[in-house]
Amino acid sequence: MLTALRNTYAPAFNTTSMPATTGAKGAEPPVGPAEPSTPRSLPTNAKGAMDRDQFLKMLTAQLKNQDPLNPMDGKDMAAQLAQFSTVEQLIQMNKTLSGQQSKDSEIIDAINKLGESQSARSDDLAQLIEGQMAMATVGKTGVTPGNTAFVDRDGSGTIVVDTGARTGTGRVTVTDANGNTVGTVQVDVAKAGQQSFALGDLFSPKLPAGKYSFKFEVATDGGQFQAVKTYTAGRITGMKYENGNPILIIGDSLAVPMSQLTQIRA
Repeated sequence: MLTALRNTYAPAFNTTSMPATTGAKGAEPPVGPAEPSTPRSLPTNAKGAMDRDQFLKMLTAQLKNQDPLNPMDGKDMAAQLAQFSTVEQLIQMNKTLSGQQSKDSEIIDAINKLGESQSARSDDLAQLIEGQMAMATVGKTGVTPGNTAFVDRDGSGTIVVDTGARTGTGRVTVTDANGNTVGTVQVDVAKAGQQSFALGDLFSPKLPAGKYSFKFEVATDGGQFQAVKTYTAGRITGMKYENGNPILIIGDSLAVPMSQLTQIRA
């Protein structure tokens, strides 16, 4: 009976080799640093550009507070340092150039002021010389473009004309201050170009002393008179200054800048 029981009894456990059961696969260890959820960004300086001390403090704080499992890449750190060095060099260069520009501006200003001072002195010297020359003309006869004639108390006076290439018969017409014709005479124009005529020799009786206007004409080949260029000639009786420029007085009232004189006669 025991034998039958041994033969019929099945063991509770199978002692033969069994294939390994397929269970859940175990988690693998992480490979490489994990990517950050958001890109890193450097803090900005609200007050202005970041200087060296601020950058170093920020870099130290970044190294102290970085994720041990996701440390800062060495290449990124080197790139940041290189960028900061470049920016710092550019800032120093800009400061140097700005300082040099300021010095150049000061030099240019000094040169300009020196030039203005020299120009002012030259102008003052030129005015002084011109004033001395103007004083030396007083008492002499000045000639300037115009058609005014001055007659002295003795009836003497001079008119100056330029007939160009014309010669032949000339005609002088004299008017007073009111525009009234006081006399017309003919003269012989023996030569061309600029020439003078004495009023005391042209009019008889002589003209009263005073200021007159005149017109000078020369007859053409056809006998028609045509006006020629005239000049005002008179004795320089005084001088005055206007805006620093010497003004000569011809006769009793005609004011003429010295620069407008074409001739000075004894």
